[in-house]
Amino acid sequence: MKLKDFDFRIWNNNSKTYEAESVTESLGFVTSVFKQLTYKEPTIDYEIEVFTGYFDKNGNKIYENDILMNELTEEIFYITRDDTYKMSEIILYGKDCNGNLYRKRNPGGINLLKMLVSDKNMSVVGNIHENPELLEEGKQWKLANLES
Repeated sequence: MKLKDFDFRIWNNNSKTYEAESVTESLGFVTSVFKQLTYKEPTIDYEIEVFTGYFDKNGNKIYENDILMNELTEEIFYITRDDTYKMSEIILYGKDCNGNLYRKRNPGGINLLKMLVSDKNMSVVGNIHENPELLEEGKQWKLANLES
């Protein structure tokens, strides 16, 4: 990804909402968020979610903490950040023979989105903040229920 393609969104853990795009484009706001995150006891709890550089089949940007559906494999992809290496990774979920969601053992690298052609076969169906129920293991789910 080139610097000109760098993008992010900001989740406010206090208000449980994403900050408006017009607000996050303000240099003053972004500077204040980064300053808040450097203090030991920030007054506002923000999460900065970086754009992965990939798009889904509907042209939506894919950010960290997004939940995607792969229509070909009927898998759920959760984009997260590895705490050890501080890099984006993908946690894969599949469904068992009873249709229950389960987490697969090994996470994948973010390049899996390129390999599986995210802009043709995947769609963003939610994010971990607003739709955590999409990742509830043992829960019955069907592909049709996740389509937006």
